[in-house]
Amino acid sequence: KIMLAMLIAFGIVGVGGMFLGGVPLLVSRFLMGVISTCISAASTTLIGEFIPLQRRSLVIGLQMSGSSLVGIVAMNASAYLNDAFGWRVSFVLYPIIAAIVLLPGVALIPRSVRPERTPGSDPAAPRDPLDALRSVWRVLVGMWPLYLMLFLLHATAYTPNSQSSFVLADDGIANASERARMLSIGQAMIVTAALCYPLTRKYIGARWIPALFLALMTSGLILLGLSRDLVFVGLALGLLGLGSGTLFPHQSNLVLARAQPEYRGRAVGLMVSNQFLADSINPFIFPPLIAAFGLRYAVVTIGVLAGAGLLGALLYGSRATSLALPAPAKGCGH
Repeated sequence: KIMLAMLIAFGIVGVGGMFLGGVPLLVSRFLMGVISTCISAASTTLIGEFIPLQRRSLVIGLQMSGSSLVGIVAMNASAYLNDAFGWRVSFVLYPIIAAIVLLPGVALIPRSVRPERTPGSDPAAPRDPLDALRSVWRVLVGMWPLYLMLFLLHATAYTPNSQSSFVLADDGIANASERARMLSIGQAMIVTAALCYPLTRKYIGARWIPALFLALMTSGLILLGLSRDLVFVGLALGLLGLGSGTLFPHQSNLVLARAQPEYRGRAVGLMVSNQFLADSINPFIFPPLIAAFGLRYAVVTIGVLAGAGLLGALLYGSRATSLALPAPAKGCGH
């Protein structure tokens, strides 16, 4: 129900950008962030709830690759509409995307089955706000090291999302359609890495994936900051896309594996909130770096910091044990 309701809200609130301005437009953008968070958390929770653990890595990879494919189409369509008709027209894509996803969603999304609420049962579905806060606190106490690690990884991963357009503009690509085509390289690599995630996890091992991510981000960010040739900028965007496409499904797998089944929805909700919180610090970190080093060397600085993190990830990979299998899902052969 939450997923379907949020898809409807996604279309209605999203199209409001065609008509709103000033503070109402900012409020609608804030609401879109909340709605997108709910959709992401709900979809991942459904995977944990209904997909057998043997197929979970594959389905999480397909989830990420599918959303990235939609992102590629939407980004290029939005750029075309922006160049042809002005930036407001691109907001018409929101209800179109919502309708495309909603129709099969109504037919295919299973209803979550929860036991009747009795005293002491179903702690993940509390009856009052204080119980909700207690359940969130229990998840944080048990999983805060994982959330802290994901926070730092996502703060790194958001750098290309926020700065690549400015680097391309600095290279003389002022046309929105041309920038979208260049940025699609990264999105295509996200699709590729997400599809390959089950194989990556199988042959590299879960404990080495943070190191792989940071190696890709380090090389991609440094190359992006130093390159003036569009070929190398495209290569950098590809490396960064491979890193992000590996991280996103891996974080979902980690959280679903570590969360107790009765708290799975809370844990996934905190995961998505944590991701957006990490993204939100970028505007506060980058302006001082740009003022001190310039745009390109600010990107290189983040790459160097990612390289320092890579050393820690290599140490973690050499000392950590294999991650336990995720908690079984209900409904699909269990």
